[in-house]
Amino acid sequence: MQYLVADRSALGSIAGNARIVAQGETMVFEGPWPFGAPLVARADAAAITSLRAKESGLEGYTVEALADPGDGEAFVVAAHRVRDPNGFAPYAEQVADIVRRFGGRFLARGGKVTVLGEKFVPDRAVIIEFPAADDAVAFYTSELYAPLLKIRHATTDPRFIVVARAGALPPAARAAAEKHLRSGRGLSH
Repeated sequence: MQYLVADRSALGSIAGNARIVAQGETMVFEGPWPFGAPLVARADAAAITSLRAKESGLEGYTVEALADPGDGEAFVVAAHRVRDPNGFAPYAEQVADIVRRFGGRFLARGGKVTVLGEKFVPDRAVIIEFPAADDAVAFYTSELYAPLLKIRHATTDPRFIVVARAGALPPAARAAAEKHLRSGRGLSH
């Protein structure tokens, strides 16, 4: 099984053994986000093959699944092209511990990324489930993550978004994210 990250316009074409995991409001922390409003789906190879046949110009990617989604209400979808693999290594070694401290768990991490379009071609991708959007934002804006974020920005061409499972992001999470982005500590292209 794989996770599909694609433009929400593909929603009507998803069939077969596929399940939408998240399609709520999105907040971009690192960008520009290369696709329109995203959806995250858990899908088998047949569902992805069918989707590709139906959708010309589909933008997105798939990444190998590590775990099934749980009851989390927010998901981090991050992807990047690594410019400095040796410099990036400390990030990859340390980030999982920090994710866990904020209640997150990896649904997909690295693995084989299969690109479905041409707008953004990542060589690594992750999907992290958090109990709530507040937890996802707290992770990204934390002092614990800040040193790793510097490594990520220095060694990759990154993309990072928080997606609600459904509906709007809670106002407190949105306000904390906007405050962080206005502070200039985040990255925007």
